[in-house]
Amino acid sequence: MASAPSAPQSASSSASSSDVAAAKAEATLLAALRHAFCFEPRLLAASAPATSLPTSLSTSVPASLTDASRLLNPTSIMVGLSGGLDSSLLLTLLCDLRARGELTLPLRAIHINHGLQEAADKWQLHCETLCAQHGVNLTVCVVDCSLNSAGGTSGRAFGESAVVSEEAARRARYAAFEGALDAGEWLALGHHQDDQLETLLLRLARGSGVDGLAGMPSARVLGAGALIRPWLEIPRQSLEDVARTRRLSYVEDPSNQNTHYDRNLLRAEVLPLIESRWPRYRQSWGKSQQLVRESCELNADLAEIDLKVCLAAGASRLCVAEMALLSSPRRRNLLRHWLISLGCSAPSWKLLNRLDSETCVHTDQSAQWQCGAYSLYRFKGELIAVREDDFEPQVMSKQHAPSADEVRIELPGNGILILLSGSETIVSDSHFSVRYRQGGEHLSLPGRPSKSLKKTLNEESVAPWLRDRLPLVFIGNELLWVALLGPTAEAAKYTEVNASGQGLGVTFEWLSPALELSREANSRL
Repeated sequence: MASAPSAPQSASSSASSSDVAAAKAEATLLAALRHAFCFEPRLLAASAPATSLPTSLSTSVPASLTDASRLLNPTSIMVGLSGGLDSSLLLTLLCDLRARGELTLPLRAIHINHGLQEAADKWQLHCETLCAQHGVNLTVCVVDCSLNSAGGTSGRAFGESAVVSEEAARRARYAAFEGALDAGEWLALGHHQDDQLETLLLRLARGSGVDGLAGMPSARVLGAGALIRPWLEIPRQSLEDVARTRRLSYVEDPSNQNTHYDRNLLRAEVLPLIESRWPRYRQSWGKSQQLVRESCELNADLAEIDLKVCLAAGASRLCVAEMALLSSPRRRNLLRHWLISLGCSAPSWKLLNRLDSETCVHTDQSAQWQCGAYSLYRFKGELIAVREDDFEPQVMSKQHAPSADEVRIELPGNGILILLSGSETIVSDSHFSVRYRQGGEHLSLPGRPSKSLKKTLNEESVAPWLRDRLPLVFIGNELLWVALLGPTAEAAKYTEVNASGQGLGVTFEWLSPALELSREANSRL
């Protein structure tokens, strides 16, 4: 008897093997979703420690930064839906769990239209269609990201983006996510293991520290809710297998094939080459990242210990003398942790080294370091973090005098000036004005000789970040009052009342803006 042709059997066997692999992959994906979302969160005490969190929430989330009310008690789930394979499959499988009654939390989706691709509107339409099919409410946010092409790769270091707008798009996307989250809501993203490994290589190429090499966190606080990445330990191939067997409809970004982008080059050429040589590199790299994440947590714990010792009056101030007792690595670790906890961007290695080497020398002198949108000042033995905004001094002249005894003058970008008792008369003076230091001003405080304003501010140890902000009250060219210093000797006729009851008795108060930074939870993208 002739044997049956081998080719059909081989094809059948191959198809069967593929189906089995897809079934296993789907089971793995669903298990990860069940683990992340299908527990009864309200059975957990709101004060439960981080070890009580599901695995998807406890990894990469330092206990000191865990917000129990947001990470233990989700009110709903919002899927970040780009329309690509990952997010489309994530929404589809969550809808399956909902249909089975396993997912009881309310479910919705959000699509960010960056407008960077010609097909952006088609992607939005796909997301609208997919959500309509599953009965899921969709929120669409249109963000403005200007495309700034860098042209060729000449002069570009490895790890730098070919298109500057990619970073702007990412920040705009996460800002939209944060703004759309309801209180206690979880944002679910479809990032997978391949995304994590690509991120590792990109950050390694950029010279990132342990925080960067730890990769994307599986969960973190975001706005009023939290961000969850349930598939970070699952390779993209598993998602592709499930999508193929389900005949899932999704959109493909044409720029994904452009190896001009570093991430696409890694995905298309570098990682396949690595896998051909080391087939199990995902497992070994994943183990390394887990160890790095543990190091991050240890660093954060150590920084918190040092922070308790080095904190001066207020969260924005460090005692330089206490910092000087630490080793350089501990100082850099402390500084980085402190700045991030204040809401600042993670400082560069260059800046950290400079701060480490310069902060604790010549401590009797004032110094300043510019750090993007904020500044650091060494002043009176403390390192102080101050927000630097676009304050532009404006002269405030005669205003309408109200009938009340109190006059409140809004100082653009600089708080409020309050005048009490007799303020109507002085504010009504046609020569009344509120100015700022220009240089060359002189004043005489009561009982003191006349000096330059600059010298007086130095002698009175007025904080350097306030000196150009101090409101100066004038009548004509006569300086009456300086914020933080008080009335001048020439102001007696306005600010005092004599024995005969003559004089206005005007008092001044400056409600300054909050310039020093306050501590808040880390918010890494």
